[in-house]
Amino acid sequence: MKNLFHSISAVLVMMFFSQPAHAQTDINADQTESMLKKDATIQLVDLRTPGEIKATGKIHGARAINFNAPDFESSILKLDKNKPVLLYCAAGGRSGQAATRLKTLGFKKVYDYTGGMNDWKARGKKTE
Repeated sequence: MKNLFHSISAVLVMMFFSQPAHAQTDINADQTESMLKKDATIQLVDLRTPGEIKATGKIHGARAINFNAPDFESSILKLDKNKPVLLYCAAGGRSGQAATRLKTLGFKKVYDYTGGMNDWKARGKKTE
C-alpha cells in the first residue's frame, strides 16, 4: 500500500511539473497600458497588416510583425524567448492564434491583448 501511495504521488508531481512554463495570459486595455509603463523589457508586437497599421496607427513602441505574412515565424523567432511578449491585432483573433504558436515555439511569457486595436481606439488610447 505504501508503494502504491508513493507511485501515485510521483505521477501527480510529474503531471504538475510537466505543465508548460510558458502559459499565455489574456489581458485588457488597462492591463496592457499598465504593463507597458512598468516593464521596459516587454516586446510589444502588432500582428496586423501594414495597411491596417497605416489606417489606424499602432500602440507606441510596437514592432510590426504581420501574422499573415509568409515570414511570420522567422520574424517572430527574432524576439527574445525569455522576455515577455505582448501581442495584439485588430480584435483578438490573430493574437490568440499567435499566442498559441509562440507557446509551442518556447516563449516563456506570452500576453494576448484580446481587445486589440479596435478596443484600444474605442477607449481613446494614444497611437503613433
